[in-house]
Amino acid sequence: MWRLSLALAVTLVVVVLGRQVAHYAHQATSARGSENASFVSLATVLLTQENSLDGDLATLLTTGSRLSRVSFATDLGAMEQEVSSWGALAVQLRSPELTPSLNETLADETLARVRDYQRVLATVAAGLVLSGPAADPALTLGLAQLSLAATAASWGHERHELAAQPGGVTLAALTARSARLPVPGLVQALASSTNLAATRAVQIAAVQAQPAPLPAPRQVMELTPTSTLQIEVSVSNLREILQPVTMTMAFTPVGGSTQRVSQTQTLSPLTSYAFASHVFVVHPGEKGTLTIALNGIPAAAGLAHQRVYAVSVAPVAG
Repeated sequence: MWRLSLALAVTLVVVVLGRQVAHYAHQATSARGSENASFVSLATVLLTQENSLDGDLATLLTTGSRLSRVSFATDLGAMEQEVSSWGALAVQLRSPELTPSLNETLADETLARVRDYQRVLATVAAGLVLSGPAADPALTLGLAQLSLAATAASWGHERHELAAQPGGVTLAALTARSARLPVPGLVQALASSTNLAATRAVQIAAVQAQPAPLPAPRQVMELTPTSTLQIEVSVSNLREILQPVTMTMAFTPVGGSTQRVSQTQTLSPLTSYAFASHVFVVHPGEKGTLTIALNGIPAAAGLAHQRVYAVSVAPVAG
């Protein structure tokens, strides 16, 4: 009888342990399935964005001459921002760690593709004299395109690694349209198109003086008695291109020597910039001419490239 009881007890223990093992295995499988599902959700978002940008970039390169320069610059800037955002998504992909480690693979390849696309976008921007991303100087356009094609090909095999895992998912493939395009020739064609031709337009936006001039006609500075005249000049870039500009200020008193100062700055597209102020030495009772000029800028109708002020400093009373 005791042997039968012992056998029944052992059987019961085995059944209980088996159920616990099955329960824990189910829990582990469910946990892995949940982790895989979380990864798949984020990876799908990223892959969709990458493929969308690849198609948009190829379209911009091949048909961008139909756009205005403003629209082209806007589209290129939007692509730059989107590519930059992939770095944060790549960081999120790394946790939790999967088995197999497909999340690490996609994160690494995404970061490589970020560098590759930044080089392509920088090449396009430079060819059209537009602002672009800060690309890796050691990465050439040719190597970037080869890398885009290589990562798309390798991902074509890797994307199946979760098919036999909990959740049984195969991820989307990566496209590589822009990797196969003759980018230098396309950029040259875009740069020569009438719609995208770069034109320069910079103007003097504002002139501020200290001490503040008294009320007077335009281009006249009537000053209270002072020994210094501080001038600050702001300029505006009216185009979607980088524009270097040299601003020169010269004060020539009647019967005296000219004081001159020049400053150079490259203006970002559609921005304004205030040059550092400069202090001229003046004397009470003195008269002279202040000339402010933007040098090296082609003449353009309606744009102020020079301002001339008649300066008059009041004498000290008494």
